[in-house]
Amino acid sequence: MDLGSIIGKLDGGGSDLADLLELLTNNKEQLAMLGRLPDYLEKIATGLAGAGEQAKSAAVSLVGDDGTSGLKGTLADSSDALAGIVTSIGNGAARIADAAEAAARVPLMDGPAARLASAAEEMSGATEQLGKLATAMDSIGDTLAQVGAALARLGDHLDDSGTQARGFAELG
Repeated sequence: MDLGSIIGKLDGGGSDLADLLELLTNNKEQLAMLGRLPDYLEKIATGLAGAGEQAKSAAVSLVGDDGTSGLKGTLADSSDALAGIVTSIGNGAARIADAAEAAARVPLMDGPAARLASAAEEMSGATEQLGKLATAMDSIGDTLAQVGAALARLGDHLDDSGTQARGFAELG
């Protein structure tokens, strides 16, 4: 049905005009809702922009503004501290093992030498576990960096979607 056909029938039959009036009458509520569409789009745009800002904020908390600080940086610093502790305990364990060997050569020092050797083994086991913990912390930091980067990209996409929705709202 075109406008020319409707206007042309105003002088006589007008069944197209009657159909149009019936369509408009039967769909008043839906047409009224179309009038509120720009407001809905503005609310969507505001929500998307807010979500985008929150995603970006979460990314900064995880990896900082520079991609290496934030929680990832804290984990990296903790991992470095653990690595230093591992080195110190490893050096101490080596010295105790050396002392155990030296003590074992002294008559009547077999018992104390065995305890020193056992202590050195325990310390070596602890350094191994601390080393694994430091490696795990580095791995967690790397994963957090990936999550942070993904959140930053999500924030950008949400902001862009909000801008596009706002643009549609302004058309109305």
